Amino acid sequence: MEDSDNGVDNEETEFQTVGGQSTSKKLSVQATTPPAEVPGYRLNQFLGAGAFGQVWVGRDLNTGRQVAVKFYLHRGGVNWSLLSREVKNLVQLSADRYVVQVLEVGWDADPPYYVMELIEGGSLEDLLRSRPRLPVAEAVEMFRKICTGLNRCHAKGVLHCDIKPANILLGDDSEPRLADFGQSRFSDDQSPALGTMFYMAPEQAELNATPDASWDVYSAGVIMYRMVTGSLPYRDRQLLESLDSAGSLKEKLHHYRSTIRSSPIPDEHLQSSDVDRPLARIISKCIAANPEHRYANVQQIQQDLLRRDATRLRRPLMLLGIVGPLLVLLATTLFGSRSIQYASEQALQALRKEATGSNQLAAAFAAQTLEAEIERYFQLSRDEASYPPFVSQLKTTLQSETISQSLDEIVAMKTPADTLGDTAARQRLLAVEARQQLDVILADRLSRYSQSYKPQQPRLATMFVTDAKGTILSIAYNEPINKTENSAGKNFCYRTYFHGGSVDLPKEKTEIGEVDPLTWTHLSAAFQSTATRLWKVAVSTPIYFSDASKTPDALFVMTINLGDFRLLQSKQGGNQLAVLVEAREGIAQGTILQHPLMDERRLGDKKRGSEKYQIKPQTMQLLLQGGDVDYEDPLSEANDGDSFSGTWIATMQPVAVPQRPIDGETGSDRGHTNVGGETDLLVMVQYRLAKVLEPVDQMRRALLWEGAAAIGSILAVTLTLWFLVRRTGNNSSRGRPKHPPKSATEIETLTLK
Repeated sequence: MEDSDNGVDNEETEFQTVGGQSTSKKLSVQATTPPAEVPGYRLNQFLGAGAFGQVWVGRDLNTGRQVAVKFYLHRGGVNWSLLSREVKNLVQLSADRYVVQVLEVGWDADPPYYVMELIEGGSLEDLLRSRPRLPVAEAVEMFRKICTGLNRCHAKGVLHCDIKPANILLGDDSEPRLADFGQSRFSDDQSPALGTMFYMAPEQAELNATPDASWDVYSAGVIMYRMVTGSLPYRDRQLLESLDSAGSLKEKLHHYRSTIRSSPIPDEHLQSSDVDRPLARIISKCIAANPEHRYANVQQIQQDLLRRDATRLRRPLMLLGIVGPLLVLLATTLFGSRSIQYASEQALQALRKEATGSNQLAAAFAAQTLEAEIERYFQLSRDEASYPPFVSQLKTTLQSETISQSLDEIVAMKTPADTLGDTAARQRLLAVEARQQLDVILADRLSRYSQSYKPQQPRLATMFVTDAKGTILSIAYNEPINKTENSAGKNFCYRTYFHGGSVDLPKEKTEIGEVDPLTWTHLSAAFQSTATRLWKVAVSTPIYFSDASKTPDALFVMTINLGDFRLLQSKQGGNQLAVLVEAREGIAQGTILQHPLMDERRLGDKKRGSEKYQIKPQTMQLLLQGGDVDYEDPLSEANDGDSFSGTWIATMQPVAVPQRPIDGETGSDRGHTNVGGETDLLVMVQYRLAKVLEPVDQMRRALLWEGAAAIGSILAVTLTLWFLVRRTGNNSSRGRPKHPPKSATEIETLTLK
């Protein structure tokens, strides 16, 4: 027995002497004619030569069948007991199609010979040289047939003891045939038999070992390992070097045996993705170094292969048993979720449509409410403008010579911008006692509408009066201010509350005296206070001292913080709130004039400087068109605006107030107004979309939970049934015998059944 360092081939069971090798070479060179005639056969081709003779290819003259004839030319070097055992075992097994058949024996001929069937497909060793790794399915089929052949040999009491790829011949149909039974033993034989390195079980590598069926199990497992991995188990460079350095056969066997027993079971087959776990376990159990952990005989391998086949056959059914219900569950889940989604969308659309309609009604109602509230401020403005003590003191003030001179000097300054400083004319005007008495009257009247009064009472920020050219004569504030912030003695003819237009005129270019005062009660455009940065509006009423006057003698003005309109005092964080928006076309359109967050800041005394918030132009256009719009509140982007984040449903409605005088009115009817005009204000009612959709979300969550519970129940029942079926199948498999009898008689009996 020897092993080449160049690979897993060139394996021989027996040693050849130097003389034998030389003779073999000569025979190979000189083989031009057969050594002898074989009766009934015509030898026509030299096949090969060995240490003890030649092999020729011939033809059976009776049947025409091709055969192989092996001649033993060197009687002196032949182990005749070994040869006799091989031929005897081959003859005993020749009826088996998994063993090379012996057709005739010429034992008394000179030279002796025997005739066997010719296997033209080469050996498994030849196949593995050209294809080092076989597909798993092909390797398993080959392994199964090898095990079948070995099992039949064992059933007839013959142990091969030298199974390796070179001793497995392949027919034209790739059917394996066991050959070379030179090392074979009967199952009750006590004489040792050495196999081939790395195919031989470690316990076989002893000169006094008793043959056992597990030796063939080990060798068959090594072949299977090689077919699926392309390499031999336990074979490495270190072991090869130790074997080469060993002096005697006994030392080599000791190194071989001890190395395998001390090494872990090779796992290259376990790392292959093509090798399934049952097959990997079979291979590992075949090549276990400890025979106690190895299959006791080949029949056990066959039984595990059958179990593997059954498992693989059941796998599609088991897979179908799992995947089928899972697919049904998946389809049911998809259909159910789709139905829930469709129903939810339909419900959402219906709720959204209803909410939008409700919002439109709320916006219309809010606009009407605001219009009514503004109308009350209009009436209040007319009442205060005609308050007798106020009118009397106003006449007295305007008749003051100092007042007249100061007002003329202010007009002479040309533009309102020139009057905004602390001029000499303003200082003289402020010092007039009659004008100061007017301050007292306005302050007293304003105190009646301060924030300390009941909520339902109107609230005013300022009251003031201007002359016919726009200069403020007297003003009262609801909060203390610095002298520099007092507007008395300054001209504001450019403001909308003076001329009644929709936009302020440029204060640097407008000439004082060139702008006519309004002649009817008017609501100004919104403007931002320079002191508080709050948005305000002014209600202006012209004052006539006589019925004959065609132009106003003065203008009474009162300002209202937009946050003081009761309609706009929404609670921060509420689900529905009213917001006032700038309607004038241009860059200011969409500016948020009043918002609950602004009220919150005012109550907390938080001043935001010139900070402004504006609705995006595209969103503004959609809102003006009256469509269903997903609205994002601009104030939600502020640091303190988190409570307004999210999507809202928003609807806008213009605010209409009296703006035009009745045609033909004269005398005492002047200053009364007719309803019908529109302001530059829009009321927007926004409703939190999440609140609208909350019932649908609750319904959807409830349906999804119910569906999930149903699916979970079905899945649990399916898995339980699958587990029970699988367990029942495994229990039935466990009922088979694990360790068949080892005796030849019992094995043969089991095999024949």
